[in-house]
This record gives sequence, C-alpha cells and structure tokens, in this order.
Amino acid sequence: MLEDALRDTFAAKAGSTPPGSLDDFADAAIRGAGRIRRRQRAMTGGLAGIVVLALAALAMFQVVSPQHPGGAGPADDLALPPRTDVPSQAPTSTVAPPQVAREVYAYPGTAQPAKSVRIQIPEKGSVAAAYQAKDGYLVINNQPDGDKQLVLQNDDNKQQVLVDDAHDIAVDNEGNQVAWADEGTMTVAKRGDDTQQLTKSNTTDVPPSAVPVVFVGPDLVLGKDDGSAFDVWYTSRKYEEKWDQSVLRVFGAHPDGKSIYAEVRAQSGEQAMCLALLSLAQPFKVKNRVCGLPRAAKAGSRISPDGHWLAYPVEGQKQVAMLDLTAVFTPGSKTPRIWDFTVTTKTVWLNATTFLVDNGTRFQALYPDGKSENLDQMSADVVLIEPLTTTGATPSATG
Repeated sequence: MLEDALRDTFAAKAGSTPPGSLDDFADAAIRGAGRIRRRQRAMTGGLAGIVVLALAALAMFQVVSPQHPGGAGPADDLALPPRTDVPSQAPTSTVAPPQVAREVYAYPGTAQPAKSVRIQIPEKGSVAAAYQAKDGYLVINNQPDGDKQLVLQNDDNKQQVLVDDAHDIAVDNEGNQVAWADEGTMTVAKRGDDTQQLTKSNTTDVPPSAVPVVFVGPDLVLGKDDGSAFDVWYTSRKYEEKWDQSVLRVFGAHPDGKSIYAEVRAQSGEQAMCLALLSLAQPFKVKNRVCGLPRAAKAGSRISPDGHWLAYPVEGQKQVAMLDLTAVFTPGSKTPRIWDFTVTTKTVWLNATTFLVDNGTRFQALYPDGKSENLDQMSADVVLIEPLTTTGATPSATG
C-alpha cells in the first residue's frame, strides 16, 4: 500500500486493493527502497532488528444488512489438496510484543455480534490487508521501510508474526497457504493443525521483481511488481521463467482450482476491457474471453467468495460494475449491472451477495439484484476485513 504521504484519505487502509493486485509507482519505489536496505543489511552481515509494534484497538460493527434476501454466506472458492511431493521444513514464527494502543474501526466480513479485537501494527506502519480466518485474523502490515509482515491475531488477542521482512505476501482463499517473496526467493508454506506456525513447502529462485499474486490450487500465479507480465510457478518443482505480457491484471482464481479470471490485452478490432478465463499454462491458455466491458479502475476489483460475481469501481471511479461470471462469456448475456455514484477503491465482499463500497464518506452495500443500501457507518479510517472461504462449502460458479 501507499506510505503516509499518499495516504491522506485513510489512515488505516485495508481491503482497498484486491488480493493479487499490483500497487502504483510510488509503492513500487517504497518497496524498492526496502529491497536496497535488506541488501545492505545482508552485505554487512547484520541481523534484522526486532520491529517495534504499535497496538491498535479495532472496534468491529455488525453490518446493517449483511445478508440480503436470497443470499448465503461465503462458500468455498478453492479446494486445496494436501501436498506430499516436497518435504516439510522447520516451522517459522515469532511472538509479537504488544505496545501502545491507537484506535481505528473495522467492518467484519461476516454477520456476527459486535466485538472488539486488538491488532498490532508496526510503528509508523499501516495495514495492507486483513482477513477473517477460522482461527482469528490474518493481517498483512506495511512496515515503514517498505517491507511487509504477516501476523496472526487469535481470538484471545495474542499475536504471532508468521512472516517478517518480505517484499510481498499472498494468502490463499482459505488461509491455509501463504506465499512470500524476498530478495529473489519465493517461498510457499502451509498453516497446518498448529495454525500459529508456518511449515515451508518449497522455495525457488525468482527475479527480484517477482511478487506472489494468487494461489490456484497448490500452484502460484506470479506477477512483476510493475504489473508488466504474469507467470505460473508449479510449486512442486523449480520455477522456470516464461512471463506472459498479454495478461494485464489478475482478478482472482476460478473455483475449479485450475484457472484464473484476468484482464487481457485487446486484439485488433476488440474494445477494452477484455475479460478472460485462463488455464494455468506457460503462457496462459485462453478458455473464454469477452471484450467491451466497462474498464475497471486500478484497484478495488474483487470476486465474490462463491466465485459467482466480479465487482469493481469503473475507471474514473464514478461508477461501480458487477459481472455475472457464470454467464459473462455466453453470447447475448445480460450487460453488467451498473451503479452511478462516485466511489473510492476501498471495497470488500462481506458475503456471497453483499459488495461493500466506499462513497468517500460512508459505506454502501450493493446487491446482485441491482439494489443498494446506504449504511450509517462513516468510512474514513475504517479497516475492511475480508472473510476467507470455508472448507467444504460448494462453489456456485460454473465458468
């Protein structure tokens, strides 16, 4: 996410960028500075210092109408099979020491009674993303030096630092797999029965500019941190570079665990935006594509937990579009649902049928039937917590 000078709208900005999306040039510069500092530390043989964490109190409020009539809670997005092809390595985690508190507010990702939790963030840092997992909250923090950190906050307000000093971090849709990039090395790890520990599954060499984007089953889509190309790492073996520049951005994984939804480059005679369903391959293989859709803004695009809908602020941020992913590739399918009002890129799916957007002052809930609802909660300095999917549920998207 952006550093303090670029964060004049929201002091604690989580959920504003979809999992797997790439940040702007300012953030890339910040991350680049972090990489340089890490190289300097490594060259001098120094050990990374302990990050001093500030304690933040999060008062969580129940959404006015989290379950729209006819809707259900989050469903499974990806079924992740157990990995047996690579040996486990030593678990890694450290205890995060609590420090001074400051208060921000948050919307939870599911309907539940209002409650308070405490989340530690680095001093002068910020929250890049927050997820509601089965055992608490997984929080990706932006650290002041440009690095990122993954922390597990359990229901007793105790924290474990699972990943520290990473270039970038990705969490899968169930919170069971984590990937992080650090100085030319990409690592994938599992959260097993002891979810306060990460057990490394595999590591591979990657270019220093490579970042984890999204898990697709056990495999990992990679992106360049400037957004110029994407690739696949089949995590059971060594990564081989075959970057695909025809992919412009990745929206997320299909529930089949074998493909992704992405924006692809328009060909001659086609009108952007072009949405494609891509099979994992090097380069990616197009299964379906459709063009002429409203162009998505740089950030804020999200696929619903059941894989049925893609919703996003339209470029210019004066509209919001919602696409039915089960029908969008069918000739003659309905046009996207459009809402006409100004929004920021701060968004989240609260459940399978409620898309929350920020109009710059308050939150609004948008529903697939075209209805909307103004919520009472002010949006400034509010952290949005995204729900992770539940193992065993059945996805509704057919693709």
